[in-house]
Amino acid sequence: MKNFMKKITLFALAFIAFSCSSDIEEKKLKSVSIAEIAKITPELSTFVSALEITGLTGTFEAQGNYTVFAPDNAAFTSLLTSLGYTQLSQVPVPLLTDVLKYHVLNSRVLSSSLTDGQTAATLQGQNITINIDTVANVTTVSVIDANTTTADSEIGARDIRCTNGIIHRIDTVLLPNLGN
Repeated sequence: MKNFMKKITLFALAFIAFSCSSDIEEKKLKSVSIAEIAKITPELSTFVSALEITGLTGTFEAQGNYTVFAPDNAAFTSLLTSLGYTQLSQVPVPLLTDVLKYHVLNSRVLSSSLTDGQTAATLQGQNITINIDTVANVTTVSVIDANTTTADSEIGARDIRCTNGIIHRIDTVLLPNLGN
């Protein structure tokens, strides 16, 4: 009986110890900003570089309620090629700042809240449009920029929750109307 009680006591202590550490880890995980998630996501390393070049990193480290449509590395590579640049650092900072702000909404928007044809104002000031397409029971959510001649930007990873907003990873850099 004494051995049985020792085993029960050890089991209870182990359960409590592991339960407590799990709660601490969950709290740490829940307190991660948009900038921090982007920094640890290899597919967003060029996006992180763009934030650093433009000085916008601090915005996404601070408190807030943002939705960021974050272009992946391949999207930035395509943009650089189409603009005639070989490196992100060659893009004029005011242009890069406008492009980045065009990927941000000033509220948290989950993909389940997006509707077909919905428009949303970006931090840059111009609107983006949501396109939802269902073919053969597969739903694709994409974002259309001000330059309707460019391809829709499909949302890949959705609803990445951060302390200061939501990240949706996209496969094309959105371009505002630059007045050219």
